[in-house]
Amino acid sequence: MRIGVVSVMQETNTFSVRPCRWEDFTTAEGAESSQRLQGTNSEFAGALEALAELGVEAVPIFYASALPSGRVERETFRRLENGLARSLASAGPLDGLVLSLHGAMATDDIDDADLALIRGCRRILGQTPIGVCLDLHANVTVGMMEAADLLIGFRTDPHVDMAETGQRIARLLVALLEGRVNPTLALEKRAMIVPAEAMNTSTGVLAEIRRAADSLEHLLDVSLFPVQPWLDVPEHGFGVVAISDGDPKAAVDAVKALADEIWNQRDRFVVPRFVTPSEAYQLARTSSVRPFLVAESADAPSAGAVGDSPAMVEAALRYGEGLETMLTLVDPPAVSRCLVAGAGAKITTEVGAALDQRYWRPIPLEGIVERVGAGKFKLEGVGYHGLEASMGGWAVIRSPRVTVLVTERPAMSSDPSCFRHAGLDPYHTDVLVVKSCSDFRPNYPQSEGEAVTLDVPGAATPRLDRLDFRCGHRWTPTGSVAMPEL
Repeated sequence: MRIGVVSVMQETNTFSVRPCRWEDFTTAEGAESSQRLQGTNSEFAGALEALAELGVEAVPIFYASALPSGRVERETFRRLENGLARSLASAGPLDGLVLSLHGAMATDDIDDADLALIRGCRRILGQTPIGVCLDLHANVTVGMMEAADLLIGFRTDPHVDMAETGQRIARLLVALLEGRVNPTLALEKRAMIVPAEAMNTSTGVLAEIRRAADSLEHLLDVSLFPVQPWLDVPEHGFGVVAISDGDPKAAVDAVKALADEIWNQRDRFVVPRFVTPSEAYQLARTSSVRPFLVAESADAPSAGAVGDSPAMVEAALRYGEGLETMLTLVDPPAVSRCLVAGAGAKITTEVGAALDQRYWRPIPLEGIVERVGAGKFKLEGVGYHGLEASMGGWAVIRSPRVTVLVTERPAMSSDPSCFRHAGLDPYHTDVLVVKSCSDFRPNYPQSEGEAVTLDVPGAATPRLDRLDFRCGHRWTPTGSVAMPEL
């Protein structure tokens, strides 16, 4: 038995001004893809591991991954499609395919780009079974369900079970191919979106519903898809997918019951508390926790925002006396100025709002260029452990109140390795600003209990009523989104 493994990952925020281009993708084909991903917490690596344990010949075929951003440029997506099709066609006969996608990719001209990828694989493979695994934030559509033989998603948020998800889909696919199960799938959606900060699967309302889904042991798999909210496309909404073993009614009953409970509990999907930048510093002064975590999720590159907001640089200079603040900021021109000045030089420059001027303007900053650099590094955090990352060129500007890691490319500041790559220790500062919705939590277990979410504007704002949706959404008083029934 030969089973191919493919992964194409990109999450689109349609409110972001930063398009996704070809150079934003890391790609690999054939054996190189398995070598690059070996030992990582990824669906690709998890699937390869499970297939090897089952004695199945695993065929690594194609890998492509980019950080979340705005829509994928048309030509970039065509190159992805062509690369995948070429690699898949040259892989030889396959008995099945594991296809790892995010589930919320959109292009300049395609709202459901993940469906286009599934259909592209289907055209090449014919009736060969395809098992699809998705991010928990996927926007599952009817077309996806019709094109795939199996479809599952992550069970955790913050995401820590990527490799485990790859193992789950690989084992299900092998069971299907060996005739041990007869999977039947059902999808139910509710017309609502909720803030990403309200999707924790360890505590709160989604954790309760996840436990209810896990109790349905008569089913092969149940996945909850609360969907990333910054996606203005048709069929957008909270989804539930169940897979039964030859019992369509059991799958349908399960997804309807869970979707009804989600809808009934919709008022509980809220962010517990927002704070202004000045309030964040007031709380930091009264807290004994170090680092005191401030989540500027509205500008999170991991949610597709640009990552160039200077809100907390300004706040540190204004309110942060006696406290050391550390943060990242995407600002290619500032990096260039630091490179010209050189390490050790005193610099007076502007930082922030280099790419997105809808919410902020650059602010002046004086400091010392502590160090400069570039290059790739490995993520070391709990969630995306082992994956390769790059911030492009970077520079550390240290001033009396704030240390700013300015970067050419977005940094996943939720992962400590981004700071460590630049010679900084994020665990030894008073205030640590992470441009992240939730991924930072497992990496800072001593601090996450008192972490606060900033109430500032941005393309990934949890204040969803501040975004200009155009696909027929209607706002409810609770801040969730009610849309026409799907």
